[in-house]
Amino acid sequence: MSQHLATARLNGRRVEVVAGFDRRLGDYFLQVVDERNDMLYTSLQEPLLDWTDISTLRGKVAELGLQLPSLVLCEVESDGLQLAGNRIVRHAADGPPVTLMVG
Repeated sequence: MSQHLATARLNGRRVEVVAGFDRRLGDYFLQVVDERNDMLYTSLQEPLLDWTDISTLRGKVAELGLQLPSLVLCEVESDGLQLAGNRIVRHAADGPPVTLMVG
């Protein structure tokens, strides 16, 4: 499973976003967690959406109004196309992504 981590704002609150591709399940996912580690959103809440399609992830990010670093969704999509496995990347608002783990 790939995980792309980024800090964003949701309704004025600072949140941590985790988006990625689950190779075993063959789908994309999205999680939004606040500073107290409370889950504000998870794609598991909406199992009827087609999470095998990157446009579902892109649409949900837009619907939630999350402003992510520009490369996050491009890299998540690339992970899906390449069937990437154990990969964790931290994205900063001002700078290149940093790969924390590849396995």
